[in-house]
Amino acid sequence: MNKLIKPLLILTLLFCNLSINGLAQRGKKEERNERVQAAKVSFITTKLDLNTTQAQQFWPMYNEYEAEKKKIRKQMRQLKVDNILSDGTEDQLKADIKKMFALRQEELDLEKSYSDKFLKVLSAKQMVQFYRAEKEFTKVLLKRLRESRNGDIGIDE
Repeated sequence: MNKLIKPLLILTLLFCNLSINGLAQRGKKEERNERVQAAKVSFITTKLDLNTTQAQQFWPMYNEYEAEKKKIRKQMRQLKVDNILSDGTEDQLKADIKKMFALRQEELDLEKSYSDKFLKVLSAKQMVQFYRAEKEFTKVLLKRLRESRNGDIGIDE
């Protein structure tokens, strides 16, 4: 256990340092996003009990995964917004529905692909813990957002 604490502290300090450097140059939204990301890394690293080698291999892959997933979700949101604001024909709306299913399939394919990559670094047990930790972190984050009066989510508490 003692061997795990030191790498976790180093990772946490690294992310805090990166956050502090970026705070001077960015607005509140970026600052909050960086704090959330640092908290997420710390939370998931702890839940998965990652060693230093695993963390060094896992986090760059995870960041790629998140970036690709974010692109797909952005397309989904845009499609939904476009549909709400449009008076499209029946055929146009049917095409948009098909496109939404294609985007959802693309997201699923992405998850499958990265699952295979993650399993080269993580054990199957850690993968299960990973999916749970992601959901648990989201729940904690949403709870703190709801409890927050002024939008400051208090991640560093």
